[in-house]
Amino acid sequence: MTSREAATGRLPWDAADPFPFYEQRRLEGSVVWDDDIGAWLILGYYAARQILGGPGWTSNPLANPNAPRAVRAMDPDIVRRNILTVDGTNHHRLRGAVRDVFTRTFITGLTAGVEAIATETIDHIPAGVEFDFMTDIALPLPIAVAAAWLGLDVDSARLLREESPAISRMLGDFVDPDTVESGTAAFATLLTEFLPLAADRRNRCGDDLLSFIGADPDLELDDVVTMALIIAVAGHETTANLLGASVIRLLTPGPDGVRPIDAIHTIDSRLFAELLRLDGPIQAVGRTATRDHIVDGVTIHATEPVLVVLAAANRDPAVFTQPDQLQPDRAGPAPLAFGYGSHYCLGAALARLEIIVALQKILARRLTFCGNPIWRNTPAIRGPLTTPAVFS
Repeated sequence: MTSREAATGRLPWDAADPFPFYEQRRLEGSVVWDDDIGAWLILGYYAARQILGGPGWTSNPLANPNAPRAVRAMDPDIVRRNILTVDGTNHHRLRGAVRDVFTRTFITGLTAGVEAIATETIDHIPAGVEFDFMTDIALPLPIAVAAAWLGLDVDSARLLREESPAISRMLGDFVDPDTVESGTAAFATLLTEFLPLAADRRNRCGDDLLSFIGADPDLELDDVVTMALIIAVAGHETTANLLGASVIRLLTPGPDGVRPIDAIHTIDSRLFAELLRLDGPIQAVGRTATRDHIVDGVTIHATEPVLVVLAAANRDPAVFTQPDQLQPDRAGPAPLAFGYGSHYCLGAALARLEIIVALQKILARRLTFCGNPIWRNTPAIRGPLTTPAVFS
């Protein structure tokens, strides 16, 4: 097989600890070809920003002529309505429909509601009783916030919780046919449930997010529902994994035996940015070149795929001193965990709010581990599967 032929597309790094793989490949350069994946790996911070923020690239997975079979079999209609996989005017149209309600100022206005949900989620767990942090706090919190903001009743919220995992797995793995099939089926189930809701909100607009999206006359109802579902599913999955990984980071003793959380008295935006840099859940995002490029001295030809490895870029030693260490007061450029450029994560401000509120409440209740965390076997989206814990 030549270096440009189709490969398995499977990500070769360890899902729990991918960083040694990144650093080993970084010895070859910031832009390296990977035969197993069949794509260029973009490991450098500024190389990543060049691709994510510049023209001549597409997010559409169907644009890669050597994409794995499961990718090529995807429903094109889902791709063209998905804000994560469209570009240009179509992306601008979809993003414009919700831009006003994802500003930091607007999200700040949701603080009281997020605090109330966090209090209900966290405070009902009694002290001294072992529980699983992921199952009982990290996953329920962001999905409850999403359900409340979308104005869902109990049954619709329950269905969203049940079907979201299959869609999340598909968003993180377009290679496995079974995963794509299950995710597509789950998406179809939610689409059937939410289409009548969207139609009703378009006629009787409320103050919820689904009503706001539905009020945009440039969007078809399928666009409205797809947008709402992607926001809810992708947002809750990444927030839950970041919250879980952040708790592990803060509660794990360092070489001196001291837990970072014991020296932290408040959770602020700078600490959040450092946790995001170290443990952002999205490991890599795909792009395909639509013209020839030179990236950090390497020529990438039109139609060739790249994986922008966000987690590696965020630990680029040429940009971040002691990149593997938690430095709560670290200065420097913003991490790329939320992306960069036109596809910068819409829900970044909401995720920041949820994480800061949750960690502040957890800090007050003196959380400790009572067992070793187990990490998910999902290389594209890193996060804990179980984290046994107890409140003091």
